Amino acid sequence: MKNIVMLLGILGTGLLLAQSAPMHYYRFDGEAIVDSVGDCHGKVARLMQADGFYGKALYFPAAGDSERNVACAVSIPIPPETFTKPFTATLWLKLDEKNSYRFFKDLLCLGRERGPGFRLTYFYNSLSLRSGDGKVVGPTVGTNSSTVLLPLKRWFQVAVTYDGEKGSIYLDGVLKASGKINLSLGKGALSVGTYANGYAYPVQGAIDELKIYGTALTHSQIVDAYLREMK
Repeated sequence: MKNIVMLLGILGTGLLLAQSAPMHYYRFDGEAIVDSVGDCHGKVARLMQADGFYGKALYFPAAGDSERNVACAVSIPIPPETFTKPFTATLWLKLDEKNSYRFFKDLLCLGRERGPGFRLTYFYNSLSLRSGDGKVVGPTVGTNSSTVLLPLKRWFQVAVTYDGEKGSIYLDGVLKASGKINLSLGKGALSVGTYANGYAYPVQGAIDELKIYGTALTHSQIVDAYLREMK
């Protein structure tokens, strides 16, 4: 009986580890956008890099709100339906000191400005998870800029989860925003650091260590993942 209990415990631990393992992982260390745990490799145009949280990171320089075809355009052909089912995305972000916060910046983008699809955006010193039906922006989940200050000139981890009904945003493993949201089905490839594969809205900073999970991680799993990356 004791052996059976031990076996069940081992199997359960293995299942939890499998559920909390990323489907896609991008380190951005080289000139290619390589998925180190899956087979969904990306493309990059006008590559720019900076010192990363580990190794190298993607770098997106300052640009005005009306500027188009910005430097460093990254696209990853992850199936769009991945982001209408439960998922988690984590990345490390370092914002430039003189960031023009009054402009929208896209950390992750798989949709138009009003949808369909989703966008993880930075605006007025806040982070927002947003979507829409193509005509109207739907409910948005975002941090409050008056109570949550985003760091400048240092790396911090951003994690966003979606369980099919609710979206949540974590900073350095701490829950900062949560609410109901419906993420509509987008089209095309996932853009990293800009809107629509480099068309506009660059982050004005660096992005590193992007991971995509096929489940909505729990708070404790988010903390565990954060602490593992801090080592």
